[in-house]
Amino acid sequence: MDFGKALEYAGWLERSGWMGSESVCKWHGVSCDQETGRVTKLSLSKNRLRGRLPETLGNISELTELRLEGSRPPSYHGCVDTDLGKTPLPEGFYRLSKLRDLNLEYTCLGGSLADDFGSFPHMLSLQLHGNFLTGKIPQSIDKMSKLEVFKLGRNPLSGGFPDMRKLTKLVQFNCNFFSLTGHVLDIFDHFPQLEVTYWDGNGFTGPLPSTVGGLMKLRRLSFNINNFSGPVPPSWAGLALRGVLTDCRIGSDTNLTSYLANYDWIQPVSGNVYSCPLPSFAKQGGLCEHVDHCSDVVAPCSPVICN
Repeated sequence: MDFGKALEYAGWLERSGWMGSESVCKWHGVSCDQETGRVTKLSLSKNRLRGRLPETLGNISELTELRLEGSRPPSYHGCVDTDLGKTPLPEGFYRLSKLRDLNLEYTCLGGSLADDFGSFPHMLSLQLHGNFLTGKIPQSIDKMSKLEVFKLGRNPLSGGFPDMRKLTKLVQFNCNFFSLTGHVLDIFDHFPQLEVTYWDGNGFTGPLPSTVGGLMKLRRLSFNINNFSGPVPPSWAGLALRGVLTDCRIGSDTNLTSYLANYDWIQPVSGNVYSCPLPSFAKQGGLCEHVDHCSDVVAPCSPVICN
C-alpha cells in the first residue's frame, strides 16, 4: 500500500486489485510464492508510475524481480510511462538481497548509486539505462558474480573505466554515453561469454583494449565517439575473421545527433584516430560491415582513420 500511494496508483494505466480487500497476490503486477504467500515479483512496466520509491520497499524482503521500466522516448531524453522525478533509490532498496532482475530503465531515476550497491549476490540482470544517475560506478558491483546483463548507459556518470573483472558471466556490458575518461582497462578476457558491449560517447583515451579480439561470441560492439589512439590491436583480426559481428563501431565519428545523444554531460571528443598504417582488416569498413548505411541511427557511419 505504501508503494501504491508513493507512486500515485490512481493514475496508473492498470491497477486492478490495488488497495482492495483481495490478497495482494491478486493485485496487478504482483506475484507471490504459492506456499508462503510472500511477494516475490513487482512488474509494473510502462504503467505511468509517478513519484518516489518508498523507504518501505526494503521490507519486501523476498523480492526477486523489480521491473518498473518506462518507454524509451523518441528523442532518448526524459521518460515516458514511468517518472521518478530524478529522485534516488531509497536506502531500504539496498536490503533487497534476493533481487535477481532489476529493470528501472527510462524511469528518470536520479541520485547516485550507493557504495554498497554490490549487496545483491543473486543478481542476474541489472538495467538502469537512460536515467539521471550521477557520481561514479560503484566498485562493489564487481561482487555480483552471477551478473549476465549490465546495462547502465545514458546516465551522467563520471570517473574511470570500471574494474569489473570478476563479472565473468557477463553476456551484455553497456556503459555508453556517460562522462567516463582515461584508458579502458584491458580486461575483456575475463568476459568469455560477452556478446554485446557498448562504450561509445565517453572521453576515453589511449589504445583500444587488445583482449576484445579474443571474444569468441562477440556480435556487437562500439568504441566510437571517444579519443582512442595508437595502433588497432592485431588481435582484433580474429573478430573480422570470425565474421559474427553485426554491429561494430570503432571509427572517427563524433556526431551525437545521429545517436539522439546530445546530453550536456558528454565529454568533448575529437574522434578516434589510430596510428598508420591501418591493418588490412580495419580498412574501408573491414570490421564494420555497416559503413555504407550512414543514415541509420542505430549504426551511423563510423570510418576508421589514421595519421
